[in-house]
Amino acid sequence: MDVDHLREIYESERLKRLRSDGPKQYADFRDDQFAHLNKDLWIDYDEIASKEPDLKDKEEIKFLVIGGGHAGLSFAHRVFETGVAGRDICVVDVAGGVGGTWYWNRYPGLMCDVEGYIYLPLLEETGYMPKHRYSYGAEIRQQSERIASHIGCRSMFSTTVKRMEWDEESARWIVSMSQNRGPKHGITDFTVKAQFVFASNGPFIVPRFPRVRGFAAFERNNHVFHTSRWDYKCTGGSQEVQDLTSLRDKSVAVVGTGATGVQVIPEVAKWAKHLYVVQRTPSFVGPRHQKETDPNEWARITSHRGWQRERRQNFDHFITNDPVPVDLVNDGWTDTRAFAGAIGGPKIVTQDTLPQHLESMFELDLPRAERIRDFIDSQVENKEIAEKLKPWYSGWCKRPTFHDHYLATFNRPNVTLLDTDGKGLGEYTPSGIVVNGVEYKVDVLILATGFSSSRSKDRGLEDALGGPVIGRNGRSLGDKWTSPQVGGIYGIMTEGFPNLFFSGGAASPNLSSSYDITARLSASLIKKALEKTSNRHTIRIEPTLDGEEQYTQEVAKRALYFAVLTSCTPGYFTQDGAIALPKSAEEAARGLRKAPWGEGIVKYQQMVESFQAGGQTEGFNISR
Repeated sequence: MDVDHLREIYESERLKRLRSDGPKQYADFRDDQFAHLNKDLWIDYDEIASKEPDLKDKEEIKFLVIGGGHAGLSFAHRVFETGVAGRDICVVDVAGGVGGTWYWNRYPGLMCDVEGYIYLPLLEETGYMPKHRYSYGAEIRQQSERIASHIGCRSMFSTTVKRMEWDEESARWIVSMSQNRGPKHGITDFTVKAQFVFASNGPFIVPRFPRVRGFAAFERNNHVFHTSRWDYKCTGGSQEVQDLTSLRDKSVAVVGTGATGVQVIPEVAKWAKHLYVVQRTPSFVGPRHQKETDPNEWARITSHRGWQRERRQNFDHFITNDPVPVDLVNDGWTDTRAFAGAIGGPKIVTQDTLPQHLESMFELDLPRAERIRDFIDSQVENKEIAEKLKPWYSGWCKRPTFHDHYLATFNRPNVTLLDTDGKGLGEYTPSGIVVNGVEYKVDVLILATGFSSSRSKDRGLEDALGGPVIGRNGRSLGDKWTSPQVGGIYGIMTEGFPNLFFSGGAASPNLSSSYDITARLSASLIKKALEKTSNRHTIRIEPTLDGEEQYTQEVAKRALYFAVLTSCTPGYFTQDGAIALPKSAEEAARGLRKAPWGEGIVKYQQMVESFQAGGQTEGFNISR
């Protein structure tokens, strides 16, 4: 295809999807009218209520970890490795158990699109061998449970953090929480003191779905659920036995064809009387080549100490467009080097070199994009449908997907693709959905529509928690995050909020990799700080103003690498298109200061590991 013509197609597809309302086009499950769709279907309230809580009102804990996903558990384990007792660590989560997104998501076909050997946390430390190259959801959740058991940490599940406030005199965080013990036992409010807090709420917070008219009337007559709240009572089957027998006489619609939809749709198609797939923007879908783990190959992979860190870093080299001679993972991800546009790469882009950067990234991505579009042609029998399934945007705009059966699903006679040409779902009716002006009768609506990453105007952790975080001198974290002075150091701390750690820093499609880097750094810093003072009880760790500003300026200097995102069709990486809308000079400057490390995760890891190896605490103030 002529390159200039292809650019025109990409731009045309972007513009037809660009909306002024951005994230506001979605309804949020936090809204009271949709709270019934946000229930925890896996929690055992009786079990929670039958046990003495691990944290009691007015109790003190050394390490409070907010969030029981991979970030929180990695931090807990790295702190545990420094000699901290498991009972001095407490994991708090609104869910009924650990696992984070792998607790909530239990839909049929669920697996990780990143190789399990590098995605599952702490495989070397726990000695666990994944059953498949790409691990299924239940196994990933079980690894989280294995890690928590190995640490022996405390836990408070079904618990929401309402407010955090720093107390200068005691050098503690005063944390107010509520535990929902179920309809029989009610809600218990309590407050604890924590010496160190690690805030590891994930990037995607609450399920969302298109805000179009008619939903209430539709829901009164039909069954609706989000993929992260999968209702096996409606579909039949279970996460263990995924036979969706109750759909045999049902017309089903799945809204969304992103990373989740690509996994769900083939499973629903096996059982539904008829399946309608509502597509706004197609995904890049390449082959996955799933296979069981071969014990002999596993022995070779794990034959030396530090194998998982090495394999993760090798993967990160390729997906940041910094390839090394040997590709250890060698899959669809490491073939997607232009994904660096979303996560950073090993060069600093300036205003002068920006045009060259944009051109080189487009050229880098083009061969892979054409291969995937050819692959779609080879899998889908109907050429008109194949054309509708082809993505027309660059490889850094959306998370690519990989599946061995998704595309062939559209060859089935009981599957209809409802491509909306970028418009999305039209409206709901009492008995169905309207797409492109046509009503389709459906019995079950499955929302594979993703998550809200922010409710308010990007107030950082305060938005994730749903309550204020008050640091030194009464300043809230949300106010700092929306001010021109927003900043931090290494993505793990911010000035004015002592002993509070985060899981930021650098980006990667393998989030477990970036989480473990920041967990190691945080644990190392805490250990150094404790070794530097004789009075550990009132120790304060906090970035200096100079250290924070110097680091944040380096972040901003590298952030132009991500300018390629302005060419993208709307999605998560572009804040649903808001990234391309006009901004004031102050807004633009603030956005640069908030960016991930623009040189990519490999350079970030090398930088922080050099800092750790030096045994220094430069840029941080450690006091009693």
